Amino acid sequence: MDKKSIIGLVLICLVFLVFGWLNRPSEEELARQKKYNDSIAAAQKKLQKQNSVADDSEHQSETAELMKMMTESENNDSVKAEFTKKVNDKFASFSNSALKNETHLTLENDVFTIDLSNKGGQINQVTLKEYKSYSKKPVTFFTQGGNSYGLNLSAGQVVISTQDLYFVPFVNGKLYEGNEKLSVKGNDSLIVAMRLYPNKPDTINISDNDYYINAKSYIEYRYILRGNDYRLGYNIVLNNMQDAVTDDSQIEMNWTSDLQLKEKDVDIERKNSTLYYKLSDDVEYLKEQGRDDNKTETGIPIKWISFKQQFFSAALICNDKNSYFESANLKTVTKKQTFPEYMRTMQSSMTLGYDNSKPATTYSMDFFFGPNKYNVVRKYKIDLERTIPLGWGFFLMQWVNRFVIIPVFDFLVSYGLNYGLIILILTLLVKLVLFPLAYKSFSSTAKMKVLQPEINKINEKYPKQDQMVQKQQAIQQLYRRAGINPMAGCLPMLIQFPILIAMFRFFPSSIELRQQSFLWADDLSTYDSIINLPFNIPFAGNHISLFCVLMTVAQLLYTKMTMNQQAQTNAMPGMKFMMYGMPVMMFFILNNFSAALNYYYLLSLFISVIQMFVIRKSIDEKKILERLKENSKKPMKKSKWQQRMEALEKQNRKLLEERQKNARRR
Repeated sequence: MDKKSIIGLVLICLVFLVFGWLNRPSEEELARQKKYNDSIAAAQKKLQKQNSVADDSEHQSETAELMKMMTESENNDSVKAEFTKKVNDKFASFSNSALKNETHLTLENDVFTIDLSNKGGQINQVTLKEYKSYSKKPVTFFTQGGNSYGLNLSAGQVVISTQDLYFVPFVNGKLYEGNEKLSVKGNDSLIVAMRLYPNKPDTINISDNDYYINAKSYIEYRYILRGNDYRLGYNIVLNNMQDAVTDDSQIEMNWTSDLQLKEKDVDIERKNSTLYYKLSDDVEYLKEQGRDDNKTETGIPIKWISFKQQFFSAALICNDKNSYFESANLKTVTKKQTFPEYMRTMQSSMTLGYDNSKPATTYSMDFFFGPNKYNVVRKYKIDLERTIPLGWGFFLMQWVNRFVIIPVFDFLVSYGLNYGLIILILTLLVKLVLFPLAYKSFSSTAKMKVLQPEINKINEKYPKQDQMVQKQQAIQQLYRRAGINPMAGCLPMLIQFPILIAMFRFFPSSIELRQQSFLWADDLSTYDSIINLPFNIPFAGNHISLFCVLMTVAQLLYTKMTMNQQAQTNAMPGMKFMMYGMPVMMFFILNNFSAALNYYYLLSLFISVIQMFVIRKSIDEKKILERLKENSKKPMKKSKWQQRMEALEKQNRKLLEERQKNARRR
């Protein structure tokens, strides 16, 4: 290592040391980081306690054992005494609300039907009215018992899970003992309250119903059913619970759901399903592509959590700052298939701020059970539309989708046309708008091909590597004399690229295409398999999509025309292999994608082939050569870039000559 190298390494080390010193954290920043780390540790400790209550198999077996003892205790006083003690030990001040009979209420509005259980006061199942699964069954969220949520509360030394307890139903403020369906329409609404009461004091000798009506201490899940809304109001109220609940600064909530398969292919739907959540300003999500993942968030308020599937979502939305989750442990899990249509499990464990000294605390929330439809979720103005993959990571892509493609698509849909025809019209409109750019690109390529013989002469004139600058100058001068801008073919392609990628995002995520048939495709939102294989092709799946095959053939034809249009060089054999290999690779990528996307690419390529053929026929090769001959007789004014390059070339030659002279002297 020479002296200069050593000095260089020393200077680099000094730069890193100075940079690290200047960017060292201040004492205030260190204190904030310590506080942040401590809050994470505290949140994880609380959430660990919560998960142990929600997911512990021993907890479930203990409850089953108590149920068995309850039956045996009817005719056995000793067993009854032991049973009573165990129930009191397990449920503390809520023991009178444990181990009762489960009953159900049915709520219905214009868009869904909800099965509500008194056990845990929670939603058992949601059925959408306007949508069917791929198997033609009603679209449902959760199987019976596949959805659980509630509070984990400290009652002295015991942690109580409200999911194990039985609530008392009220409808519009009145104790409800009926079993008829409760329904609303249009702008109407009704309130269904599920109340959980602590044990009656021994001194009160009144009936249960009188106690439920008059007692001032209870936990209430207040559901607000609105007529034409995919949201279900969900308020959590803790009223005068200071004696029964001993938590002081936080209470814990969990929500776990087993999601059901709704689409054609479980693997594809699983890859497009994950857990989304919104922090103060950003929308985050766990890993997709079918992998299990988990994340802990603390220190930043969480405004909503969404269990997102390919075309439908279940979300829990906090409506105000007092209701935001202070921390959360979020997880996606793919278990062994627990029921025939099992797709995936989503788990969330959250903390809510709580002041035990206040007589009443209310958390205002909404559940959302509905489609991932842009115009539906956007109107809530909470960024729930960010769960729809429209290319949010690249501003141009999402702008194209939000402000161009979706409005035009919705306008065409309003005429009631077949969706295959709508995609055709949309493709024609896109191609029409981009035609000026396509014309520049195709015409520039065609003109450059005319000059290929002249370029070959320049290559023969400057064959050496050290003559590269002269060769480039000569080629640039040739283009200028012919009136051709070589960049005219590249820039239009760059401008068209965001639109191409925007379509790649738009079609697979458009619920409007779901179960819409066209030609042989029975569902444009998924692949149109014409051949089902008994084995898996790597990346492509166990089927052959006809639209994808046609798209691949069209792309090969387009590639052939493009290669014929381009100038032939010695490097072309390797380029040919890459260019013709690209359509084949795209087949493996797109064979699992929606038929609508492949149909769009097929139409786009077909129109591009026609455009290229027409533009090529419109190019007058004789006129270009005549212009080149005329301009070759005229003196060409050198550009500043050419002048700088020639000056640099002269300087390099001079330096080379001096070095050669010095070498000869030695």
